[in-house]
Amino acid sequence: MFKKAKEMLTALHEDQGGSYFVEVALVLIGVAFVVFTAAHGLANDGIVPKYDGIKTEIQGATVPTLN
Repeated sequence: MFKKAKEMLTALHEDQGGSYFVEVALVLIGVAFVVFTAAHGLANDGIVPKYDGIKTEIQGATVPTLN
């Protein structure tokens, strides 16, 4: 009985069929984290202040009257 359990555990330990999937999944999670962090930083430090500045300029513009 112990011999069969040992053989099963050895076979399970040596089976690396899913390791490639796990490695690819970890790389994709890492890339997604980097993209999310960069987009969040760009939104808060780059796009939002520019948008607010443009909005302020447009709101402060005078519109000529047409007679």
